[in-house]
Amino acid sequence: MIKPSDVVQKVSQYMFDHYSKDNGKLLVHLGALGWVLGSAAQIGVVLGDKSIDKEQKRFLLPQEAADAVVNIGMYYSICEFIKRGADKLVERGVLLTDDVAKAIAKLNPKNHGAFDFQSWQNFFTKEELKTNLTKLLGDIDSISAFKNLSTDEQAGVKNLAKAALAKLEDHKDNVGVISAIAASVLACNIVTPYVRNIAASKIQKHVTHEEAVQIRKTQIKENITTINPLPLSFKAFNGYNAFSKVKI
Repeated sequence: MIKPSDVVQKVSQYMFDHYSKDNGKLLVHLGALGWVLGSAAQIGVVLGDKSIDKEQKRFLLPQEAADAVVNIGMYYSICEFIKRGADKLVERGVLLTDDVAKAIAKLNPKNHGAFDFQSWQNFFTKEELKTNLTKLLGDIDSISAFKNLSTDEQAGVKNLAKAALAKLEDHKDNVGVISAIAASVLACNIVTPYVRNIAASKIQKHVTHEEAVQIRKTQIKENITTINPLPLSFKAFNGYNAFSKVKI
């Protein structure tokens, strides 16, 4: 038998492993989960409300389903796209604070005399800079410039790399949080309402058309397609009704 404490421990460990260094991702996923639960609750209310007749539900359910798809899809896709873009800017060194740049620049022994943090890239080759900075700093032993250093210099660079990696991860986390919040505001207040209105309009037109077709079928089935039934000799005109404006 699974104990509740074991479940809580596993969930806590999962949350720590996946979100402890990426709070922006946590905000995006929790926001999307909120939309999922909210949409499910809204659809459940429509399904369970006995005061709403079947004809109304035929219109409301597609409407709510369309809203759910738009709300969840637009929120997650926009937030994830913007957040990943911000993460990439940090990993490529495009969006760094001076403190992070200084920490990385200290890796290069040549900078210790006349320190210039803006030349932090000089410790890496052009090919290495195509790799994420977190990976470069986390695997400093594989860097070409590191291999050419003396044993004493390598020991010092390793410690500096750990410090630089910690600063970079903190900075990346902060940027992720800011980008996730900005993206959620954009998605919830600008993009999603616009797209939702377009989707709702199309759903309404489709349902209205389906209702008109159903009414038409009911009229034909109940033999009320004409005001006054025509003689058998006029059988070919039985398809015309009072709404067709055809005079015989």
